[in-house]
Amino acid sequence: MDVMEIFHASVALITGLMVGSFLNVVIWRLPRGENLAKPRSACPGCGKLIVWFDNIPVLSWLALGAKCRRCKTPIAMRYPLVELLTGVLFLLAWQAHGAHLGTAITVALFLAALVAISFIDLDHRIIPDAISKPGIVLFVLAAPLSLLHATGELAWTRDWFPGAKPALNALVDAGLGAVLGAAVILLIRAIGTWILKKEAMGLGDVKLLAFIGAVVGPLLSLYGLVIGCFGGAIIGGILFLIGKHRPMPCAMDVQGLGAEGRDLRAHFTRTKVRDGEDADFEVHGAPEAAVGTPVRVNLTLPATRILEDENAELALKGHIAAVEGTGDARQWLLKITEHTDLDAERVGMYARSYRYIPFGPFLALGGALCALYPQHVHWFMTEGYPSFARTLFGN
Repeated sequence: MDVMEIFHASVALITGLMVGSFLNVVIWRLPRGENLAKPRSACPGCGKLIVWFDNIPVLSWLALGAKCRRCKTPIAMRYPLVELLTGVLFLLAWQAHGAHLGTAITVALFLAALVAISFIDLDHRIIPDAISKPGIVLFVLAAPLSLLHATGELAWTRDWFPGAKPALNALVDAGLGAVLGAAVILLIRAIGTWILKKEAMGLGDVKLLAFIGAVVGPLLSLYGLVIGCFGGAIIGGILFLIGKHRPMPCAMDVQGLGAEGRDLRAHFTRTKVRDGEDADFEVHGAPEAAVGTPVRVNLTLPATRILEDENAELALKGHIAAVEGTGDARQWLLKITEHTDLDAERVGMYARSYRYIPFGPFLALGGALCALYPQHVHWFMTEGYPSFARTLFGN
């Protein structure tokens, strides 16, 4: 690697780090409907504005020991993680497409958007329209600037209008990619909803694959969906099994009422929520309680789960519906029977989010791989995997 290559790679990395610092603001403020430009970033502990030399990507976090300079409030590792991830992705975009500046810039911006979408989806279970919708329009219009839509010149593209100008074919390729991406997810959503008798996928995933299709075109968008499904099945399955028996990260104080006025403290181990019914919670770690014992529940839901600046304190009432097991293995079902509509909505939202692993980050992973390494992905889908399958299953 010569001096100029090192210089260009360094510029790509540093640019990505700075963009990642801005993405931290987007990830926090956008779901809450806050202004992305004002006010300046401040410490959530002491409220003091963060000076520029304490806001240098990654380096400031390391220099400060992951704490605020003034009040010593811990700074989450996520902030440097987002910055470093974005920096590495910009570097990979340059290494993959640096020979064509338009493609490198297009892919880098696309990857930055996917980082923001992924973390917002992980936090709030939503894919913001403010990113996906404008992104579809922007990347369709910018298609002539990217070699990913060099129709007729690449194995995964074709000349939609033979003899037409390359720019027109690129626009058509990007537009068809967006339409096909949306149509495929809509079809899967409709079939899943029909089979499960409830909404199978959110519309956010529809717009996300349309967004990906606008960048990589029709065929690669389908490849991205396949990669996302495999990634979701493998990684999501592992995370599901690991987190299945972990207590939910929220505070719960259960107190008996009447004759059973003992303090019944418990932690969630599993949550059952059925559409149209009250929230049922399986809990453990509490003293033995008879079936039918009325209880008062003070439940604290984390602010990040309900899109508020402060945790929500909910006062609910219910009763012990069933008791199973003995000793440390004892579990009892807590039936919530009295609450306001707002309480029910929040409890249901949080309970569903515990066992639900969003598909957006896996779909974003598939889109990122297709944008960075389209030729490798195409080879694997058309030659590598079929050859492996033939060998594995004896032709």
